[in-house]
Amino acid sequence: MSGGGRPGLGRRPARTRWAQHTVRLHHAGTKTFHHPTVGDLTLDYESIDLHADPGLNLTVYAAAPDSPSHDALRLLASWAATLDAASHLPQEDQPHHQGQ
Repeated sequence: MSGGGRPGLGRRPARTRWAQHTVRLHHAGTKTFHHPTVGDLTLDYESIDLHADPGLNLTVYAAAPDSPSHDALRLLASWAATLDAASHLPQEDQPHHQGQ
């Protein structure tokens, strides 16, 4: 070990590593989001660097099975699917709202 066996001595200081972008950001963890309709969502995430295109990464979020966040995501997915299906109906089959 350099620096007489003491950790950190003989190594580049953290600010130098940060300036050279050799410090890696967290690529996995848990984040909480607030959705205006379903409320708080606690999601695990994992980010993968895309080496074919430097500077880009892919981040995937998932809710724990059978959790309130999982139920909320399923509700949002079904709501989005319903809206998407309705947008593909012929105009005469579109739902009509009172007062329009």
